Amino acid sequence: MTGFATRIRRATMVEHREAENRTFISRLMAGTVPLDGFAELTAQYLAVYRELESAADLMRTDAVAGPFADPALFRVAALESDLAHLYGPDWESRVTTLAATERYTQRLREHCRTSPAHFIAHHYVRYLGDLSGGQLIGRSLAATYGLDQAGTSFYRFEQIPDPRAYKTAYRERLDALDLPEEELAAMVAEAQLAFGFNGAVFQELGTAYPDDVAAAA
Repeated sequence: MTGFATRIRRATMVEHREAENRTFISRLMAGTVPLDGFAELTAQYLAVYRELESAADLMRTDAVAGPFADPALFRVAALESDLAHLYGPDWESRVTTLAATERYTQRLREHCRTSPAHFIAHHYVRYLGDLSGGQLIGRSLAATYGLDQAGTSFYRFEQIPDPRAYKTAYRERLDALDLPEEELAAMVAEAQLAFGFNGAVFQELGTAYPDDVAAAA
């Protein structure tokens, strides 16, 4: 019988691929987006992770969601450090939140603080993705934008020395979820929606930093 970890991965493949293949992300990896675009993406991540980690603090004692709310995964401090490097000491007064990010964070605020299924769905999409490809992406972006490690600490998990083992244990927690089918189905649907929110942020950034802006940078 297929475990839930495999089920949710397969069910979100299309949405995952669509989010990853947004033009903005492709151009970012190629280095054709100006550094300002990378900085603005980092700012959007901060808004998202502040909401998700606020929910994690509330979910830590929940019997279902608690095992997922691991502070070793938290990204807010790393993102704040990155933004201080990218924008300077006055970064908090300079960063802005896109409309797509506002919609994303509103969804997190409305559902992830009270619903274990919704929390786990969004947690899975963000953190397992970060552990799977984030560190490679971080090294690539650091080299492309001449940042060394400064400005890309978000992509490194200093408290998780073995990401592969951590991901295996994470998937085992997903497989061990003892929830009714309707809640599992709702979790899959929410994970699909989460990838859509991510894609919408990338799309808005792509509009803000079109090819002609990249070429002129």
